[in-house]
Amino acid sequence: MKLIYGLLLLMLISSPLLALPAKNMEFVYEFGGKGESLGKFSDKTIVTFDIEGNAYVLDEENLKVQKFDPEGKPLFEITSSENFLFINPKNIAVDKNKNIYVVDWNMVHVKGTDSPKVFNYGVCVHKFSKDGKLMSTFTIGDLTKKPLEDGKTLPAIDTEGNFALLVTKPETDRSLYICVDNLENIYVLDQDKIYKLNSAGQLQKTFGEHGDGKGQMDSATGLTVDSKGNIYVADSGNNRFLKFNSEGEFINSFGKKGEGNGCFSGKLYITSTIDDAILVADSAKYKKVFKTNIQHRSTIDSTVVTGQDDSIIPQKREYESEIRRIQKFDENGKFIEKYLYRIDKSDPELRDLEFKAIDPNGNLYLIDKDRLVIRKYSVEKNVKFSSFDKLFTFRVLNNEGRTEIDNPYDLNDYFDFDERQKYFQVTSIIRAGYDVTESFRFSMSTYLIRLNGETTDKYPGDDGRGYIQDDITTDRYTSGRFRVDLDLILNHDPFDYRTAKLFGYIGGGKYNYDIDAIDTNNQRNLKEKLWWYVWALGARYDLGGNMRLSFIASHHRPMDFMNFDYTFIDEEGVLYSTGHYSGNSTQVFVAIDGAF
Repeated sequence: MKLIYGLLLLMLISSPLLALPAKNMEFVYEFGGKGESLGKFSDKTIVTFDIEGNAYVLDEENLKVQKFDPEGKPLFEITSSENFLFINPKNIAVDKNKNIYVVDWNMVHVKGTDSPKVFNYGVCVHKFSKDGKLMSTFTIGDLTKKPLEDGKTLPAIDTEGNFALLVTKPETDRSLYICVDNLENIYVLDQDKIYKLNSAGQLQKTFGEHGDGKGQMDSATGLTVDSKGNIYVADSGNNRFLKFNSEGEFINSFGKKGEGNGCFSGKLYITSTIDDAILVADSAKYKKVFKTNIQHRSTIDSTVVTGQDDSIIPQKREYESEIRRIQKFDENGKFIEKYLYRIDKSDPELRDLEFKAIDPNGNLYLIDKDRLVIRKYSVEKNVKFSSFDKLFTFRVLNNEGRTEIDNPYDLNDYFDFDERQKYFQVTSIIRAGYDVTESFRFSMSTYLIRLNGETTDKYPGDDGRGYIQDDITTDRYTSGRFRVDLDLILNHDPFDYRTAKLFGYIGGGKYNYDIDAIDTNNQRNLKEKLWWYVWALGARYDLGGNMRLSFIASHHRPMDFMNFDYTFIDEEGVLYSTGHYSGNSTQVFVAIDGAF
């Protein structure tokens, strides 16, 4: 037993996931949809929120911004007007006063140029009031000056219809990100560099650079600011996030590539909450398959489906889902907890959901890429029954039969054999599984069998001693088993996939078998009481990609025999014999399997 305790301890040490169960997300409501009217949007959107839970959707394709209340009702929209023009908007932010900021591109006339006029094409920020009125437009740097030498010059037409030249920088369709602090300072992230503007749009400083060192970033995919003015950057290329103070001074970096707590994989999304916690969503996906015993229709014509004769219908139905995660950190980068959300790939209405955003209260927003509907999810306060994978089997078998044998040497049915049988059985099986984290799964299963049988035998004549041997045989059998499994994925990498498992079960059954003579003059009676029980505890641990350690300790009935006691009383009511049998077997199994 010490070995299995050691394996369990090894599992706990290998991953702190077991001690830190994740919280699940539950559906609240949905809003939006495909279209161009108020409340609808295209497939290219960016979503942000204010402190009251209002949602702001930047529609890059329809070139507008829409505001929705906390219940998903559209309030107003901002579109291009005589005062400004949305050209290629890329991101959106809202400050504590609900002013709206959109980072976009703008064309600015270069001073001193005429015939033709020269325009610089550069990044700008549009600022709108809380009711959607344009307040001002800021450019990143002074675009009225001479164009940069690395710019590309393109022919254009100015607002008066005259020939002009447009100077653009490379990669003008690149991603841009924006956030605003409580002092209305504006931070714009562009190509791994952050520009800080004051509330009047004046450039204050520039910080950050490309790389993997301190204060450097690679393929940054977002930024956010807390109530103290600290800036956090999603450094996706380095699988971490960075922290800067309001003056642009680097403080620290947090995270690394991996699957565990505080580790990240792929593109990162980052936001701050109202209590200054940091939420980070990464691109890690964890496939889960729940298998059942329910058969698919085997008669379906696969030729109609695929145009081929080979069957594509699996033997049994499987329900596939995809688990994604959101990790929560304090302002110092310390991991606090994680949230999990499940995308049901077996549901045609939910299978296309993709991550969209997280609001300051930690609510999750997913978008249906087909219908373009945004679904809101909140954090579950308690584990719900609906979060479990469940399988239930209930089977009832009722059988009645009769066997008659006519004695060919007489015409008296007194000498015929007649047997009547009744058989009733109920089987119940319950399985339930719960993903505690993306790597740790708890599951349990139980079965219960109840059997009632009755056989009435009418024998021909008597046994020569004057005793009629007609009797009734009754069977009463009850058995059950309960099992618990703990499964841990040590490494999700398909090239070094490793798992660990701990399981245990206990079960038992009893069987009462009685034969009792029917005739009142016949005292013959046989009573048998049989029973069995079993338990097992086991573990399996992948020591590496090519080696596995297994351990099983079990206690069970030897050679499947059942323990029993019996008594037999003869026809005259005299105890004829008794019997007893009991036995057990304990087995310990240890194995090391390797492939080289």
